[in-house]
Amino acid sequence: MQVTYTEKTGKTKIRVELDNGDSFVMNERDWNRLDLKAGECVDESRLYEFYRDYFLPKAKQKALNLLRMRDRSRLELEQKLRYDGYPGPVIRETFAYIDQYHYLDDRRFAKNYIEYRKHKKSRRELEYELSLKGIHLGELVDEEDTLPDDQETIRNLILKKWGEEPAPDMKEKERMIRYLGRHGFHMSDIRKVYRDLGI
Repeated sequence: MQVTYTEKTGKTKIRVELDNGDSFVMNERDWNRLDLKAGECVDESRLYEFYRDYFLPKAKQKALNLLRMRDRSRLELEQKLRYDGYPGPVIRETFAYIDQYHYLDDRRFAKNYIEYRKHKKSRRELEYELSLKGIHLGELVDEEDTLPDDQETIRNLILKKWGEEPAPDMKEKERMIRYLGRHGFHMSDIRKVYRDLGI
């Protein structure tokens, strides 16, 4: 395997690219100890040992620290590790380690995410936000049991804003419609709740 490219990033870090497509970021002093330069070949067994001994303990600790702060989706954690410069094989081994202890669970993450936000967000907005985190609800959870009822959420938002007997003027009603529309609520649901509340 060949080192195809090296580049200094910041004061003490260096980015290294290999001809197999892997890349990583590490301390420049540690890289210099390996005595490798761009264009030189590195034995795969030596590279594997380097990954295992240098990167893997750091990647495991980083992943555990991130999960200690808050629950994350698999995609979020993978993106964070890639952003921090860990190579693909190390990330895969880190996930294998984490999966042994069930520290990462997209189903649990999705349920908690929805539970925490369902009082102010539409089903559509929740589905979109979770898709950005690599979670497609249809594959993971029973949507009817998990996702909020949009009309109930709209009703709660309106009552919170205007009280138990809402009597907004036309300008306030239109402003609320725009707000709800921006947050992914369907106009038919908004109109239905308006009618039910007599506004």
